[in-house]
Amino acid sequence: MRLSTLGYLLSLLTLQSLARPLDDASPPSGNVTILPIEAFPKPSDLPRLAIYYQTTHTEATGGDPISILPLITEKGIALTHLYVCTFHVKYNNIIHLNDFPPNHPRFRTLWKEVEILRKSGIKVMGMVGGAAPGSYTTQTLDAPLGDPNFEKYYRQLRDVLRRYKLQGLDLNVEQPMSLPGIIRLVRRLRSDFGPKFIITQAPVGTALMEYEFPNLSGYSYRELEKAVGRDIAYYNAQFYNGFGSMYTTYDFDAVVDAGYDPRRIVAGQITTPENGGPFVPFEELKVTLDALVQKYGQIGGVMGWEYFNGLPGGLAEPWEWAQQITAILRSNFPARLVVTKEDAEGLDEAWEASVGGDASSLSGGGQGKKPDYWAMVNA
Repeated sequence: MRLSTLGYLLSLLTLQSLARPLDDASPPSGNVTILPIEAFPKPSDLPRLAIYYQTTHTEATGGDPISILPLITEKGIALTHLYVCTFHVKYNNIIHLNDFPPNHPRFRTLWKEVEILRKSGIKVMGMVGGAAPGSYTTQTLDAPLGDPNFEKYYRQLRDVLRRYKLQGLDLNVEQPMSLPGIIRLVRRLRSDFGPKFIITQAPVGTALMEYEFPNLSGYSYRELEKAVGRDIAYYNAQFYNGFGSMYTTYDFDAVVDAGYDPRRIVAGQITTPENGGPFVPFEELKVTLDALVQKYGQIGGVMGWEYFNGLPGGLAEPWEWAQQITAILRSNFPARLVVTKEDAEGLDEAWEASVGGDASSLSGGGQGKKPDYWAMVNA
């Protein structure tokens, strides 16, 4: 999700023309028709409030876990979706969550806290890809028909989703991939995980507009919609880093004008200027969102990239970004924390495993400080 310089962008755009079609999963030919609103069931979690959880520790290769439980323990937060990220599919390697295998001891706190969020009604999903190359190449998830590499690397991804009971997956394609390749991947996920599994994508905002440019993915989202639109729950459109803005309704309107259901468009925002730009101040974002709701009756919601340093609390209290968005968009939809004594015991054990046996501080706030899990017991 982190996007780099203009030169990098231009090189990606040039490479789009090199993305080689596959022989299977070919999309239907003819004029493209984006599925109408009536083709989708009315979601019960609108408007969504989603956040990506990529920075999981206070240091990249060490440090203490950054707890996500404040997203349900702090008042005034109505989160609907949490994305654990980023999963990287690596040629001649095993799948990684950021820099380590997902079963590495450093992630034990993450996976235990994920269980609590899931029990509390938040949909916990994964995200694969992003700006780092490798996951969607012709050697991995975009391998040609008959090449055993697709099965090899898809199964790694599938097994991680099953092991950690993730409820969905965001296919964040930020390098060129073939249209047949992404169609095959969507269809395979739906076949393996069934109708309740949530499949999303996170294109840059301009990729959903009329001319679909700039577009980092290498395939047409209109063509993707025609082939497998019913299997994609919604799009986390990146309206930042030069690919759109929420200072006004203009760019969101442009996506709707291109034929997309406004309830399937989640307006992606950076949570702090440190994560990109421009950062739209909360009061200005409220004006834009209020105008969109007034115009469309309902929109898909808001997504934040990313959790650990969100404003106004920053590193010390990053959950405050979600509080601000809740006040704007979802003030009547609180989440309910559910923690048993067994949960608290397991969370304590997981924390000590994650930090190598150092129980750390019991301070209630601040990044990397161990939460008082026993004080949360309420079930």
